[in-house]
Amino acid sequence: MSDQKSGFSFSNLNLRNFAMDSTLVFGVIIIIIIMMLIIPMPEFMLDFLMSLSMLSGIIIVLTVAYLRKAVDFSIFPSLLLVTTIFRLAINVSSTRLILSKGANFQGRMVRAFGQFVVGTTDSAGLVIGIIIFAILVIVQFIVITRGATRVSEVAARFSLDSMPNKYMAIDMDVQNGVIDETEAIRRRAELQEESSFYGNMDGASKFIQGDVIVGIIITLVNIIGGFVVGMAVRGETLDVAVQNYITLTVGDGLVSQIPSLLISFSTGLIVTRSQAKDAIGASVWKQISSQYRVFFIAAGALAVMSILPGFPHIILLILAVSMAGAGFALYRAEKNVMEGKEKKAREAQDQPKGPEDVSSLLKVDPLTLYIGYELIPYVDKNQNAELLNSLAGIRRNLALDLGIIVPPIRIQDNIRLSPNEYSFKIRGQEVGSGYIKTGYMMAMGEGAEELDGEQTTEPAFGLPAYWIREDSRDKAENLGYTVVDGPTIISTHIQELLKSHAYEILGREETNQIISTVRQDYPNVVDDVVKDYSKSVLQRIFQNLLKEGIPVRDMPTILETLSEHDPNTPIFTLLEFVRQSLKRAICSKYKNVEDKLFILRIHPQIENEIYKNIENDKDGEPIIRLKPEVLNKIQLLIRDKVSAMFEDGHIPVIITQPVIRRAVWEICQYINRNIAVLSTRELIPDIEIVLFDQITLVKEQSTTENNEAAAEPAGTAGQA
Repeated sequence: MSDQKSGFSFSNLNLRNFAMDSTLVFGVIIIIIIMMLIIPMPEFMLDFLMSLSMLSGIIIVLTVAYLRKAVDFSIFPSLLLVTTIFRLAINVSSTRLILSKGANFQGRMVRAFGQFVVGTTDSAGLVIGIIIFAILVIVQFIVITRGATRVSEVAARFSLDSMPNKYMAIDMDVQNGVIDETEAIRRRAELQEESSFYGNMDGASKFIQGDVIVGIIITLVNIIGGFVVGMAVRGETLDVAVQNYITLTVGDGLVSQIPSLLISFSTGLIVTRSQAKDAIGASVWKQISSQYRVFFIAAGALAVMSILPGFPHIILLILAVSMAGAGFALYRAEKNVMEGKEKKAREAQDQPKGPEDVSSLLKVDPLTLYIGYELIPYVDKNQNAELLNSLAGIRRNLALDLGIIVPPIRIQDNIRLSPNEYSFKIRGQEVGSGYIKTGYMMAMGEGAEELDGEQTTEPAFGLPAYWIREDSRDKAENLGYTVVDGPTIISTHIQELLKSHAYEILGREETNQIISTVRQDYPNVVDDVVKDYSKSVLQRIFQNLLKEGIPVRDMPTILETLSEHDPNTPIFTLLEFVRQSLKRAICSKYKNVEDKLFILRIHPQIENEIYKNIENDKDGEPIIRLKPEVLNKIQLLIRDKVSAMFEDGHIPVIITQPVIRRAVWEICQYINRNIAVLSTRELIPDIEIVLFDQITLVKEQSTTENNEAAAEPAGTAGQA
């Protein structure tokens, strides 16, 4: 009954499943290694484990030799620790058997390395064995282990230092459309794995150092302990003790040091690998055989040595001939490749040329940034690529602010530009340009005093500024100026250009992409709208919202509003309905931190004049028929009031009637593109409306009229 409850019985134990469970097998191996430190074992088991240690060193060094990338063997640091503990456990077990059995010890691996490998069993063999063991230890500890440890430290440090640049490079490739997000995730994971690998190797290489030191200590302990046990306990003579314990100790040391040497060599090999995509052997031959002249020079040097007295003439001559033959073979191979290329080139020239394929020339990049050669370091991945890092965030910011997906920005150098100039184009047409004085910073704003620098104009907002040296930055900031570097100037300028030209970026493909994204969460709303409205109508509505700086991020509200109205309604009439649905977002865009909205109110006299002189086309877009002198007078009045609002630190917002709102906005575009024009139906009661001034043709107004004008927008909004 209890077996049934527990669900386990020996009949259910499947040895095949046990063997296939690699994690369980590894756990059992760890337990065995730990038990080796405590429990004595027979000689045949010690021989098996020593053979296994030798095999592990051979497998590891061959695995490293066939690696294409170091991270392909990312488990190596952990494996290094396990093999080190395994060898130390073997050392402890062999020491126990050697000291306990003395001359009766029959471990074949230890005896073989102590006698056969050395080549003699007499006193000379003991000296030779000690010398060989000492050489192995010195080579491993001083040459291989110390070098591998140092390379591991440097590789770990440089790997960590280069991670930010590599991450930025991946982000820029995603932004430029070189790779997709899936590939970017894979590369980031690979980069993280590489960094972790070199960091782990930095610590794991210390295991090798400790292993060598412990091997030396164990050897000394074995010799001293052997003399003590042999002479003091067993009563053996000095000659017998030396013959037995030194021979066995040297054999044991060689058995443990050779696998340790192989793994130390593997450690040095794996951390010194370059970024070659081939295995080490293939990379070595490919790079050495790339210059056939080297083989001819080496053959000549060997030939000269072969004729000198005292040298092995036949061996050197054979090597010289071999090098010459290898060089000639490489020369013939390179010559055949060159002849093949020349033949293909001649055939291509001889073939009759058909019409030139100019289809690739028709492709126009959506967004392109051209830079002069002095600005190339701003986008150089080897020099931090500060501009790339700044541009990477622009697309994310515009997606959050405007709700559109900005295409990747392609960056190219252009010799037609001056060295310090840049130009930004949308679909091949320039929309903005600027000049950066490399090695300098730009100080903007109003400070306590003028700066000692070259006067200039900030390109994004047209503010007066100074070019100052980098060492003057602290002084400028203390005086109240805002100081920015070249990459920040360019990225800010590009961001403002994208905001003001967002409607030009939003094409039919981008519109389809937005609708497809909304469909995932609001399928019914999208289906209702797409059924009644064409994609071109939706695109024009979205574009006109963006043209006035209204985000299209709240796409469900926009589509729901369109679904509530007749599809035959003129486009610009639908646009006003959509704006009224987005009134909370519109007011929030222009209010200040105190939830106050400062406005300019257009006098009814001007509103009536505009209303009487506008016509609407078939799409509902207003066509203004005002006389030039009247239009110019209205624009001058608006300009003066807007300038006063700017001076007081307020965003210029003009309130007018819904029927002429679009016409007033068209008039304001010739004054300042940053003027917002809202209708009375776009105001919300949550925000306090503050009348800054009134745009009127009457020169003098009473206070009562001003107060009535201040109350009029709120009253009109309430009527709406």
